[in-house]
Amino acid sequence: MDPFAAPEAASAHPVREGNPHSRSGADPFSTPAPAPGRASREENVHLHSETDFFTETQPREAEAQDSPFRAAREELRLQGPVVTFPDGARIILGNEGGRPIHRGTVAVRGPCAPSREELMGSGLKEPQARALDFVLAWFGNPFDSVTSEPRSGAEPRWGVWPLSGPTLIAALAHWKQHEPEAFDAHLGRLGFEASALALFAQDPRLLAALARAGRERGAQRAQLETLVTHVLRPMLDSCAQEGTAVDAPGGLFVSARALALLFHAELRLGRRGVTRLVTLARERPEPPAAGERLAEDLRATGRSREASEVWRILTTPELADPS
Repeated sequence: MDPFAAPEAASAHPVREGNPHSRSGADPFSTPAPAPGRASREENVHLHSETDFFTETQPREAEAQDSPFRAAREELRLQGPVVTFPDGARIILGNEGGRPIHRGTVAVRGPCAPSREELMGSGLKEPQARALDFVLAWFGNPFDSVTSEPRSGAEPRWGVWPLSGPTLIAALAHWKQHEPEAFDAHLGRLGFEASALALFAQDPRLLAALARAGRERGAQRAQLETLVTHVLRPMLDSCAQEGTAVDAPGGLFVSARALALLFHAELRLGRRGVTRLVTLARERPEPPAAGERLAEDLRATGRSREASEVWRILTTPELADPS
């Protein structure tokens, strides 16, 4: 059977068999397309044109339903791509495909980000923290980045991984639980809980508020803890064999370099990529054979970008074992 064909978690669609090294077949790392005839959510989402979404005159039908928050939203002034907050802080937005975005300014490594010790406070072991730090720094996003994908209904993608949908909601709920006053000051007063995520992605002022929230240390910790709890730990658990964790002593993914390959596979390729990497590691457990074979698989299927990223992980001195 095709080694790529292991289904993703919660996926009910079988994967067709095929040669993983053949360029003629479908990309084995991709998510299956929706069934023919199923309406795409993006067809029902209005995306402002490049010339009009940075205006104060765009329709806001949703605000008629949440008038208690209108005054707070109107305190956010929009002039061209600049959103100015009542305290004078500014967020400068960009435009990508007719959608407002914020690429972010607070890097994972830097004076405005949590420390390595805070990262390990999420319950990570030292090799796991090193691996995650590397993957987020090189392949993730800034904490205050906000983008959206039309195919997801234009719902926002926020922060370092980035988080979207249920994981984004979980991160914000975590922040609200631990720092309710900070959450309310940045998002609650704007009616976040009364609004759909898609509304935040379509209104530049609300998207800017979500971006600015990513600069708060509590929100950053919430992003990291949600990522560990809702993404990485379930992924590691799914790879366990006969009750033995893949990152347990003597396991296949113990070192920071091996774990970085695993985290990168989840970020870039999803569960199919993780399954393929684990399969390769079980076939040839000696390092770095699994990573090299995964890079070749990616190159052979036309994913040169991801292949080069795998090689970066395999060769960087940052992930070398401590001497």
